[in-house]
Amino acid sequence: MIWKICFAMSLIFLAAGAVMFFYKRYHGKGGVRYLGGGVFLSAVSICFPVMHLTENDGFALAMSISQSIRMFVIDTGTSDILDVLQQDALGSIYIPYKIVVCILYLLGPVFTLSVVLRYFSNFFERLRIFFSSRKNLYIFSDLTEKSLEVATNLVEKDEKKKSAILFCNSNAKDDENVELEEKARVIGAILVPQEASRLHLKNKKRYLTYFQISDDEEKNLDCTLAMIDRMTEKNLKKYGATEQNITIYCFASGDEKEILLDAKDKRNLRVILIDEIRDSVYEHLYRYPLYANQNSTEKNGKLSVLNANQNSTEKNGKLSVLIVGGGKIGTEFLKATVWMGQMKSLDLEIYMIDLKGNLRRKSLSARCPELLQEDSDYQIDIHKGNIFSKKIELYLNELKDINYCMVSLGEDEKSLRAALALRGYFYRRYKKVQPVISVYVESRKKREAIRNLNETTRTKEKYYYDIVPFGNGGIYQSQQGSEALLIEYLGMGIHAHYCRLKKEDNRETRREVIKGYYSRQYNRRSSIAGGMHISSKLWEMGLGIIRVPENECEKKLFQKFVHPVNYEERTENIRKTCYSLEHDRWMAYVRAEGWSLATEGGKNIDDIRECYEQYCQVFKNQNYPDKLHPALIPLESDDPQIATLQQVDDMIVQVNKKLGLEYEPRYVESDEEVVDHIGEIVSGEWCGEEGIVLNGRVVQANEWIIADLGEILQYDTEILKRDEAKMSLEKRLALQYEMMRCRNGKISL
Repeated sequence: MIWKICFAMSLIFLAAGAVMFFYKRYHGKGGVRYLGGGVFLSAVSICFPVMHLTENDGFALAMSISQSIRMFVIDTGTSDILDVLQQDALGSIYIPYKIVVCILYLLGPVFTLSVVLRYFSNFFERLRIFFSSRKNLYIFSDLTEKSLEVATNLVEKDEKKKSAILFCNSNAKDDENVELEEKARVIGAILVPQEASRLHLKNKKRYLTYFQISDDEEKNLDCTLAMIDRMTEKNLKKYGATEQNITIYCFASGDEKEILLDAKDKRNLRVILIDEIRDSVYEHLYRYPLYANQNSTEKNGKLSVLNANQNSTEKNGKLSVLIVGGGKIGTEFLKATVWMGQMKSLDLEIYMIDLKGNLRRKSLSARCPELLQEDSDYQIDIHKGNIFSKKIELYLNELKDINYCMVSLGEDEKSLRAALALRGYFYRRYKKVQPVISVYVESRKKREAIRNLNETTRTKEKYYYDIVPFGNGGIYQSQQGSEALLIEYLGMGIHAHYCRLKKEDNRETRREVIKGYYSRQYNRRSSIAGGMHISSKLWEMGLGIIRVPENECEKKLFQKFVHPVNYEERTENIRKTCYSLEHDRWMAYVRAEGWSLATEGGKNIDDIRECYEQYCQVFKNQNYPDKLHPALIPLESDDPQIATLQQVDDMIVQVNKKLGLEYEPRYVESDEEVVDHIGEIVSGEWCGEEGIVLNGRVVQANEWIIADLGEILQYDTEILKRDEAKMSLEKRLALQYEMMRCRNGKISL
């Protein structure tokens, strides 16, 4: 009887271990230990009757456990059990019993070897970490499709092989991660099973960049908060680590997550919240600006020269943007368009089409009370409708020339279908002149295919649809030559300008400025917005920003065509026309962030003063909890019921003196100084002799210069002529739009 009971228990333990193994795998967790435990208990059960033949219950159990352990460490063979089995005692289960014994004796060593191999695998990975101690290290919290894409992009951009890639939690899903691990090894990544926060890495002579990039945003935030606590401990130095050389990217979105990160004392750590959608929109708008083909849609084919005598309210053209889809991507694109589309010579019109147009309008009004106000210097129209319906075509017919379209309908195929429909519509309507059509696509492979959409013409040439795809494909962390690096650089430059950072300032002063830049997410984003708009201002002046190549051979070709412009001398007579533009840009950005004018009702100076007096003893200018700002007022006004920026400035000084407080906002001067110092911001003298680390690399002064758009166009034309055959579709498309932008800006001179 005991043989049958133990045999049944053995099968039950095996089945239970297998069920738990597959259950855990289905839920994305490791389940090997459950299968190993089931095998061990099954072995104990199958050995017990054999040991019970010569010993009592207690000793038989102990000997069964010992025999099972020996089975796992390969210290015994099947004969120890099979030779004792008696067919008469077992009867019908004799053969099944022998089969199970053989299976268990084979499974035991398999689990033992897997554990040993894993141990040695981790040992060798630790050795690789040791031998990479002089390289900058990119550490990813999890091995996922997304993190692998970001890492691959970083490796492709690291031509000098100065960095190494490390994935944590690489074996968290056991066999499910095999394919990802193989791809990771192709790019030379190091794989470890530990949590990122448990690694003790020296970094006094190198830079560590952590990516909290799992598929769970809440987990990303929690792990980031935990890392901040550990990395700001006083005993961090005992690991040979320093805060100054550590950056943490937290992949999560939402105002609440931003608030929680800002609440932590990060000291000298750089902690950056990555909202992939917003960041991809920013990068896309910088690479393919709203005004790229603006000149082409003007009836006379030419924009007038921006000059010192031009009236501050005079507009010579129109910038019309069509957004199809009002979800998170469409909303972020609209908000960015409001401030990126602020131009001196162009009126801004934004049209959004969405199936839930009325709901989108209410939601946007609730989050950004002043964004849709009627008396703004831009126009926003949110239309309810289906982009694929005939009624929408009638609506589009009512619109004037459209310069720029963005499509995002939540599904890649659906978005592409809408983009193709729009390309067909504009081809029929405009014939020769076509707006930029961009489409948000999640899949990287699909983006690559969309760039190559073409038809064959009569002359056997390819006619491309020129649909520009973009998405959150890891571009943001690229460290060589990407828009992301320039955007971060210009943002830091704006912050350095406000902090009056100079070339001769010492290292400690520079560290304090950097600390302030990364201390709050809102401050960083606000500076980035100011930096991004520099290119718009320069374009209207006939100028652009271009990076000086590092390669000596490439640099010779560059210097043949492109020469740095002395910004102060070149723009002496036209800079003043952009003073009000900078204030308009700032107001548009702040409104898009949900801020409103600090007032008790009207826009006159008395109402603003009354509101300011209620909170000025707590906050020196803006009211943070209520998102109220007294400077959301025009620079100039012909209406006595509307205050001017200088009046608000004077009022704040008066109220502060009356209450014995010290603060002079200098709003007007601040806007003027930003425009006057664009040359210094771009040249990067504020980086100092040692340079500043951004996105994992050291940025030096004069890596970017301001040059004439005509010269940039000549250089780009030469590059396209020389390298077009070996260029990727993405690079060629970006270069062609850059040339179009330069060409149109050049005409404005």
